[in-house]
Amino acid sequence: MGVNRVTNSILSNRSVFHLQNNLSRTNDLQEKLASGQNILKPSDDPVGLTRVLLLSNSIRTDEQYKKNIDAAISETQISDSAITTMVDVVHRVQELATQAANFTNNQDGRDAIALEVDELINQLVQLGNTDIAGKYVFAGFQTDTPPFTRTGDNITYAGSPPTSAWQRSVELSDGVTTPINVNGQNLLGSVTVTAGGPPLPPTFAAGSGGLFETMIELKIDLQTAGDPNQLAEIRSRIDDLTTDMNTLLNSQAVLGSISSRLELTSTRIDDRSAILTQEYSGIQDVDLPTVISDLQQQQNVLDASLSVAGRVLTSTILNYI
Repeated sequence: MGVNRVTNSILSNRSVFHLQNNLSRTNDLQEKLASGQNILKPSDDPVGLTRVLLLSNSIRTDEQYKKNIDAAISETQISDSAITTMVDVVHRVQELATQAANFTNNQDGRDAIALEVDELINQLVQLGNTDIAGKYVFAGFQTDTPPFTRTGDNITYAGSPPTSAWQRSVELSDGVTTPINVNGQNLLGSVTVTAGGPPLPPTFAAGSGGLFETMIELKIDLQTAGDPNQLAEIRSRIDDLTTDMNTLLNSQAVLGSISSRLELTSTRIDDRSAILTQEYSGIQDVDLPTVISDLQQQQNVLDASLSVAGRVLTSTILNYI
């Protein structure tokens, strides 16, 4: 029967080996406690690390979607507010047109109304140029340029025309988008007066139309209402204003549905992010009481290892001769 020979070198090497292991374990626990993270390197938990990386990527992606959606909600709310004010303007113009149609022998009164209508046209131009930090919401993709410009009785539109790509979209999730804007040309139109004006009736270039044309026509009708035929034109503008009002309200309804979808999606992302963050924390965040207890226990083991190693490393057979 053989006898294994245990030398002082073997004892020393084993002591150093176990001491290094205990130091490494103590260091790992100290790093977890200091960082608050349960997984510091792949070997800590390979499966958990894979899940943590997937969760982290999903959370970051949702954060970006949330930022995009919040910006889109702000734009739709600003656009909706502007259209609400436009509706108020049209209501006032309808009141003025009705009042003017009854001034059968009072041109001075109609001239005064024409001046107010002219100011309301300027207000509409301003509303059509509504922006958020320099981004013009009714300009389609031409968001860096004011879409509407008034020169005299001509009002031009410089945004993306309805015949081209003009809808800007926000991505709600991977591959899912929704439009967030309405077209300024469709909303308010434009107008180019090619001839006429007091005392002659005006003519309008092709492409004119919408609320701006109606209001310019009304203003000119008011200025030339000495002609009985022009009084009939003023009355007809009331019907035109109703049509233009419906255009505004329809656009507002579209923005309302878009805003509702955005808000619902934002809420859904918040809920999902909360769930993912909780799962992430469950895997990655340390259990402080457990880690503190483990560290205290490991510190005791390390102290014992140091004590044993100190004795072994300083002892040789010469100590006993």
